[in-house]
Amino acid sequence: MARAGEGDRAAWKALYVRHRDRVFRTALRFLAEEPAARDVTQEVFLALFAHAKSYRPTGTFLNYLRRVTVNRCMNVRASAHETHRVQPADAVLRDVADQAPDPESRLERDQTAAAVRAAIAALPARQRMAVILSRFEGLSYGEIAAALECSISSVESLLFRARQGLARALSGA
Repeated sequence: MARAGEGDRAAWKALYVRHRDRVFRTALRFLAEEPAARDVTQEVFLALFAHAKSYRPTGTFLNYLRRVTVNRCMNVRASAHETHRVQPADAVLRDVADQAPDPESRLERDQTAAAVRAAIAALPARQRMAVILSRFEGLSYGEIAAALECSISSVESLLFRARQGLARALSGA
């Protein structure tokens, strides 16, 4: 990032190529819409480029990148006036492998995946992002806390409430 801030185009390109898929994947899982995820990915890298000269690392670059990504995703949802409604979330679990041996098993798996997508989409934004960062991105509680700019105990609380909400939604209660 420091070299990119000094105008090194090769460094900027390497930064973009190395991290674009990570940003897009997180945005897609959170927003559940490819066009919105592409826009967020572009906005994240435009913001990085605009602030490259003034970037002063206070932690790892990945934590900084996650924080920018999370903030952009949250801003998109806030500007869409999302309060707590279910969004179409067909892309949330798009990377589940198609390994069902027969059509009946595949149908059952697809129905389960759709229910999970809907339940995740119905979570409040911060809970949804915590679940995505934890379960899909494999981040530790500390990394999630850095990305969400909160304490580890807040992350634990977010994930606990998210699990409760998912259990209620998936049990039909």
